[in-house]
Amino acid sequence: MTQDNPTTGTSPGVSSGPAPGNAPDNRTREISTPIMAALFVAIGALVIWDTTTYTDADSYVFPRTIASVMIGLSVLLAIQWLLGWTKGDDVETSTIAKSIPRRIGLVLAMIGAALLMPLLGFLISGILAFTAIMFAAMYDPWTPYRAIVYPIAGATIVVGFYLLFSRVLQVPLPEGTLPF
Repeated sequence: MTQDNPTTGTSPGVSSGPAPGNAPDNRTREISTPIMAALFVAIGALVIWDTTTYTDADSYVFPRTIASVMIGLSVLLAIQWLLGWTKGDDVETSTIAKSIPRRIGLVLAMIGAALLMPLLGFLISGILAFTAIMFAAMYDPWTPYRAIVYPIAGATIVVGFYLLFSRVLQVPLPEGTLPF
């Protein structure tokens, strides 16, 4: 005589299938991941195709490198989704709804920086963008340590990239038209 398993209600050796919530249900899986992966593969392919018209080798190395990495990571993301290795289905709707203003703030900060760059220059608009993104992305409460270290780290990173591109790599960056 076999005894029923108290946790599953089945007899030993009899499988009742995966426990609820443990296996992804293909009918309810989100499909935005493979769609966005395909979109980024297409954008990367478009960038690589566009660089075929560049005559100077120095001009196409950076865009082709970034596009190739983007294509590779997008393909890996699509494979990960196909194999069911993603955890995106476990996210609660309330968590997503709470992050929408932060996502909008990130996009607005980047657009604002791009629009201000011709007026204020790379350095000032970069620091303003970092500050806006830092406030938009901060989930944890502010502490005195964070209030001191984060702005210093942000300014150091922006100034470091400015010096790297303008001085070391000799890339002309926007200086700004406003008189300050």
